[in-house]
Amino acid sequence: MRAPRAAVPAGFTLLEVLLALALVGVLLAIAVPALIIPPGVELRAAAELVATGLRQARLAAMRQQRPVALLLDVEARALRVEGGARTRTLPREIKLGLYTAQGEMVGAQVGGIRFYGDGSSTGGRVTLTEQGVSTRVDVEWLTGRIRIREDGA
Repeated sequence: MRAPRAAVPAGFTLLEVLLALALVGVLLAIAVPALIIPPGVELRAAAELVATGLRQARLAAMRQQRPVALLLDVEARALRVEGGARTRTLPREIKLGLYTAQGEMVGAQVGGIRFYGDGSSTGGRVTLTEQGVSTRVDVEWLTGRIRIREDGA
């Protein structure tokens, strides 16, 4: 004859379920904010990309002792240093505006900011807008200085 089996508990206790839910809650509280990109980060990165392109054009002009422009296609949101092969594109969500000398406009939507061998430039401004927030990249004509300014600055 067989001996009777001891009763084996089936399932989880209430305490185990509560501990598992608490652990999942803590993990979600830590992980979700890390995955969400804060507003303005993409706009700031795009402004830095434009400023970097302008600095590359200025440096190339000073090294080569000849005029070099950063060309911007407003509609395609693309930029390229004149004479360079690499074109950089900004995210779709960002609107691009260009204010430059009339002589630097290649077409209705394409223009540039030109730098000269002494570091000076034609001057201008690139405005980047995302969800109503604007950042601008200013270029001083006399010194060629490039500055990023947040909305309201």
